[in-house]
Amino acid sequence: MRTLKVLTHKDERLATRLVREKKSSKYIIFYHSEWDVWSNKALERAKTWCQEEGEETVYVVSSWELPHVFSAFGITSAPSVVEVNEGNVKVFVEYPKIYDYFTLKDQTPA
Repeated sequence: MRTLKVLTHKDERLATRLVREKKSSKYIIFYHSEWDVWSNKALERAKTWCQEEGEETVYVVSSWELPHVFSAFGITSAPSVVEVNEGNVKVFVEYPKIYDYFTLKDQTPA
C-alpha cells in the first residue's frame, strides 16, 4: 500500500536529506497550504490514492510547517507535486495536473 507521510518542523532533517539525495532516490513531495481550498482538495485525493495498490511514499510538506523546503525545488505556489526519480525531477503546479496525478490508475510515479 502507498504511504502518505506528513512532515512537520520536527522532520526538518528528513526533508533536507530528501532534497540532498534527489540524484539517487525516488520519492514524491506534495506541497500544500492548510488554508488553501485547492490544496485541501488535492490532499484529500492524495489520501484516497494512497489507499490503492502501490509502493510509493508521498511526503506532504506544509507551507506553514516547512516553508523553506518550498525553495528547494523552486516551488512558489500550492498545491504542487514534485516527483523525483534518481535525478529526473518533474514538477506539477497546475491544479488539474496535480489532481490527475493522484487520479490516473495506469500512471506509475517514482
